[in-house]
Amino acid sequence: MHRSFLFLMVTAAALFAWKPAGAQDYKELMIPFYSESLRITYSPSFLSPGKPAINDRALSQHFHALSKTDFAPLLRSLNQSKKLFQLNDWLYFRLMRKALGQLYAGRSNVEIELACWFLLSQAGYDTRLAYLEEEAFVYVYTQDAVFEAPVIEDNGRQYVNLTNIRAGAGKQRALYLLNFNPNINGNAFSFRLDKLPLLRPSETTLKVRFLYQNQWHELEAKADRTIRDYMAEYPLIDESQYLDVPLSTTLFESLMPQLQQLVKGKSEWEIAEILAAFTRSAFAYKEDKEYFGYSKPMVAEEVFLYPYSDCEDRSALFVRLANELLRLPMIVMAYPDHLTVGVALPQTKAGFIRYKSTAYYICDPTGPVNSPVVGEVPEGYEKAAFEVIKEYK
Repeated sequence: MHRSFLFLMVTAAALFAWKPAGAQDYKELMIPFYSESLRITYSPSFLSPGKPAINDRALSQHFHALSKTDFAPLLRSLNQSKKLFQLNDWLYFRLMRKALGQLYAGRSNVEIELACWFLLSQAGYDTRLAYLEEEAFVYVYTQDAVFEAPVIEDNGRQYVNLTNIRAGAGKQRALYLLNFNPNINGNAFSFRLDKLPLLRPSETTLKVRFLYQNQWHELEAKADRTIRDYMAEYPLIDESQYLDVPLSTTLFESLMPQLQQLVKGKSEWEIAEILAAFTRSAFAYKEDKEYFGYSKPMVAEEVFLYPYSDCEDRSALFVRLANELLRLPMIVMAYPDHLTVGVALPQTKAGFIRYKSTAYYICDPTGPVNSPVVGEVPEGYEKAAFEVIKEYK
């Protein structure tokens, strides 16, 4: 067992074993959370308010009824888990939702949503509640772009529907917005995943082969399936954000030494060619809608965890690898239906493009397959306009 995870387990045990004075009436619940099982402490009094009528007055009164319960142990447990496992806001919400699903087992979905709305508000977020007939919907203020999710605007702020965040881009129902804002100056909810949570890795071993200079190279690596599990439930966020999600320690420590050995003594141009050959040839290509049936951008690690990947996914992987092995300025370029990467390689050849006075050579991570050639615009895009969506200096 890795020392870091041993320390994590000891720390978790110490945190969750703590109870304040007079806590004899508190209860505990084990919550399965991806690769972990987390202990949550709560007071049964939090569950005492029953299902309210679905109207402005009754819903506001229900919030105040919850505020008079002993909700602090539950919120404290959730916040401890957030800190201990370094959960971002979205994963914190997923833990909260899973815990409430168990606590309210056998009761109505409305009660679960109202409890979630209350706890998010108490945790410091700016929330709103919408309702229709016998349903309630939790909205939270965010500054992030979230696609194919219901959103509302109120007082100049954008609120996204957490209850139905994966509802798709179809026609949205007209909902009633509750005329009560419990935390009007609350924090924005973030979907960013700049660092991976400290969840126990679920390792899988795989082999990848790629062609470079008429020679096949085979690498064996380990990837973390836990990342695939929580990203499968992730909302569709701005494509530029997937580029910055790091590789797991599991994958980094198994893959990077082999790549470092391959590029040892090579020039920057040769390293770019090796990385292009690797991302083009080691993985099978298929577009999201053909394989998944919907848009599914991947973080770099997921390229190793699914049988197919496309240009967005390979670009994320190329960026992660180039950041380690090249350490040169890069841009990520979005054509109308294609994503690719430009690298500021030494300006010794024709075919570069200029962006902010710097010369970049395109290192397309998807093609041509079995080719190491860099510095060429992808076929069919020679005259197409592009937008730079990310810049690495």
